[in-house]
Parts: sequence; structure tokens; C-alpha cells
Amino acid sequence: MNQKLKYFVYSQNSLNTFKSCPLKFKYKYIDNINWKFDGIESRDYYEGLKSGSEFHLLCERYFKNIPIGENISEEFQLWMQKIKDTIKIDNSKIYLPEYEARIKIKNNYLTAKYDLVIIDKDSIEIWDWKTESQKTSYKNIESRMQTIVYMYLAKEVIQKIYNMDIPIENISMKYFRLKVDDKPITVKYSSEKYLRSKSFIENNIENINKFIERCNNILEDSQYKLKSEVVDGKISNIMNIFKGEFLAKVNAEIFTRNIKKYLVKINGDAKRNTITFIDRINTWNKVTVEV
Repeated sequence: MNQKLKYFVYSQNSLNTFKSCPLKFKYKYIDNINWKFDGIESRDYYEGLKSGSEFHLLCERYFKNIPIGENISEEFQLWMQKIKDTIKIDNSKIYLPEYEARIKIKNNYLTAKYDLVIIDKDSIEIWDWKTESQKTSYKNIESRMQTIVYMYLAKEVIQKIYNMDIPIENISMKYFRLKVDDKPITVKYSSEKYLRSKSFIENNIENINKFIERCNNILEDSQYKLKSEVVDGKISNIMNIFKGEFLAKVNAEIFTRNIKKYLVKINGDAKRNTITFIDRINTWNKVTVEV
């Protein structure tokens, strides 16, 4: 197993990244390559994240019975009022804002951080505040990685921590889209969903381990061959090392890290061939390498 994965703590974000693009998972969580774009849409996205974090802090203070302050924007006041009207504080219940749960799955860990968990004598409610304006359907919410992970951990961890035996159908997750809705969208849990989620999560973690191991094997083999080609002055044959778009993408990492070192050792047609190959790598992988 890759050493970084050996101690890696999975979350709904990392599992979702692998689901959408395995290579992006490798870059982000194994190689620690992160990037932000400077476009207007990207700036709006990160501003939205900042605004959402600030509002989550207000909610945490409210449910911990800490004064939330007075200098609150009109929009935040409106959202807070929606929450107060929807969730009536009941002293017989347990309120857990910004609550984190973690479980060990074979040799790995899976974690979730909930906006709010409400525990009653025979039920668990998971609340998630959404501050973006994007609308979505119940089907989309039900199949979200966040829903799968959060409800699974509620069943596996939260009720055990509090030594409770809550019927699985009394576990629910409520998405409150504060900009667009006046009431939350509720997803109910079931034994069928639980078993499906358990299998899905375990299989995904196993697939990630296999994928990263495969990438490492490819990188080690190709890096050795690449160095041999450079030393022997046979860069014209370099394309034979990289067969298929997948290998080209994986090995883009080698070029971004070592290309300047390789280029100083070659000249003429070999150098031109290498630069042409780099252009192809950039096209496939959208990585810019200065040569």
C-alpha cells in the first residue's frame, strides 16, 4: 500500500473526487498538487465557500447556546430565522453542531463532519445547511456521496457512541437549501440503503488503493525507461514508453518534475522530439511545462 494511503483518512470529498476523476484524486491527495483558477466563476465559487463557512459558524454558536453577535448581514439573519422557525429547541434532545464521526474500515479510516446532528430517544437527524442558490432534485440528493457517507456513519458510529439502538428507518438526513427553500429536503434511511452504502464505500476504498498502486508501478517502470533513453541518446524512441492516453497522463508528472534536467543532456532532433512530446502531454493533461 502507498505510504500516504496507509494513514489516509477518507471523506465524502475525497471519495467524490475519485469517483469523478481518479487521476485528480492522485494529484490532489497523493501528490499534494492543488490549483485554483482565476476566472470569474472560480472567484465566485471561492467567495461562496467563504460565505458558507461564516454562516456555519453562526449556526454552531446558536446550537451551542453562544451569542452569535449583532453585526450580521441581512441575508444571514433571514437564514437564521428560517432555521429557528424550522428547528425548535427541545431540551430533551441532544444537539451536536459541527460534529465529527470516524470509523476504521479495514486498514483505512472514513470521517464525516456534520453541520448538525440531533439525537432524540428513538431517532437521529442529520442536518446540512446549503447556502448556494443551485436547485437540485430529491433523486440527486439521495445519491450524493455526502448522503451515502453521512448516513452510513450515523448508523455505524453515532448511535454506538451514545449507546442507543435506534431503528434504521428513524435515521434521516435533511438538506436545507436556505436561499431557495423554506423547508428541508429529507432523505430517510433503510436497511437496503445501509447495505448498499457499506458495499459501495468499501469497494471505492479498495479501488483507490489498487489504482494508486498501479500508478506507482507505471511511474517507476516508465521513469527508469525514460532515464535510460536519455542517457543513451534515444529520445526519438520515447513515444514507445508511453502507450495510451492513461499512461501519458500518469507520466506527465515525471515531465513536470524532471524535464529541465533531461533537456540539458540532449540537443538537436532529440530535443525537438522531446518538446513535441511535451506539447502532447500538455494537451492531454492541461499541465504547462516551461522548456
